[in-house]
Amino acid sequence: MMKKLRPILCLGLFLFIASGCASINYNEIAPNAKTFQPKVAVILPAIKMPEGTEQDIDKVVKAIFDAATSTKRFERVIDPMTAESQMSNNSDLQNAILAYTSKLRSLAISDKESALKIGKILQADTIIVGDVSKWSYGAYAGEKNGEVGMAIKMVDVATGVIYWKAAHSAKETYSLFKPNLAKMATKLAKKIFDYMPKP
Repeated sequence: MMKKLRPILCLGLFLFIASGCASINYNEIAPNAKTFQPKVAVILPAIKMPEGTEQDIDKVVKAIFDAATSTKRFERVIDPMTAESQMSNNSDLQNAILAYTSKLRSLAISDKESALKIGKILQADTIIVGDVSKWSYGAYAGEKNGEVGMAIKMVDVATGVIYWKAAHSAKETYSLFKPNLAKMATKLAKKIFDYMPKP
């Protein structure tokens, strides 16, 4: 009896694991992530967007801010507009953010010195960086859709280590009325933050 049940149980376990893994496209947690409990987060206003969609950066920044705030895991999330305003008035902060995001995107390096400077100026212990890979309307096989793809990284400012990174995408089909990409982004960011490491 057990010999007959074993293949069924194994198949069930495989499907359970596979369905769990398919929840979001990518989720990587550093070994020390569960011991690091940040209290103050800042979302960098420098978001990488697909070419030609840069005018929607503010919508994405707001989506990530709303999602980070809704986790209730931080004592405070610094509004990205506040960070952007401080960048305008503080050349050290502006240079640190530009240096950090430039190295992260071109060399895949999380620069400790820049991260530390950002954290010190903004009095934050974690940096949240967002990237958007998809932000468009299209059609495939006669089906029209809106699509948003997003990646989120969280950085320990004291060490410069990226302790969590995750990515996912969402697609909504439509016939007459286009879906609101900003609303899709908010929903998507909240889904990604559901996978943020828990203590």
